[in-house]
Amino acid sequence: MAATPKHEHDASPECRRCVLRDFAACPARDPASQDFSAAWIDRIDLQPDSVLFNFGERAKAVYCLRSGVMKLVRYDLGGNQRIVRILTAGDLAALESAFEHEQQHTAIAITQAQLCRIPAPQFRQWADSNDEIRRRLLEQSRVALRKADYWLSELVGNMIPARVRLARLLLQLRAGTSDEIHRLRLVDYGGILGIAPETACRILNELMEDGVLTKAGRTRDGRLFRADIDALMQLASEETIAA
Repeated sequence: MAATPKHEHDASPECRRCVLRDFAACPARDPASQDFSAAWIDRIDLQPDSVLFNFGERAKAVYCLRSGVMKLVRYDLGGNQRIVRILTAGDLAALESAFEHEQQHTAIAITQAQLCRIPAPQFRQWADSNDEIRRRLLEQSRVALRKADYWLSELVGNMIPARVRLARLLLQLRAGTSDEIHRLRLVDYGGILGIAPETACRILNELMEDGVLTKAGRTRDGRLFRADIDALMQLASEETIAA
């Protein structure tokens, strides 16, 4: 695992997306704060393909993704990887595991990623003693459940054309409210949608030819598309049933 903890507590723009913002244990709340709980939180930098944690490992921490994109995966008996969720900036990783004591997925960085790491014992103590944190975490759990339902019904189902499902996935990879969309590797599109990488490549090329997508180069968060969001949303809303 190529994770490098750093004791850097700053009020960067990424912190504004965090569900834990504005609470004592979040050092970005007040960079000058001497609150002892600030010592709980480390920053971790990951390179693409780095593993943050593995399925079945003892859960040692909860992670908030500051920037970048990560995937949560499971492996079948044949060793084949199945992507079950994508995390983007502001999402929490290993939230369930903090209370179940072992990791429920393997977490892998797709792009360069920065995370805040909160040790699980302190996280549980913190949540137990703070009503507002519990409320926010409950909402995060609801959001994660809605995303899981969406994942199964709108992205994985073979009755929906691959072009429509790919458009829906691209919208899930949108960077905030901008027109920027994180670009994944073809194998990752295939792993999420259950299609061949060649099929994903063909559809992406068609979208670029139609002017819906353009390649926008590389940032610290990885490669990006720029998208005609309205056109992409129109495509994603199609309910045509595959023959």
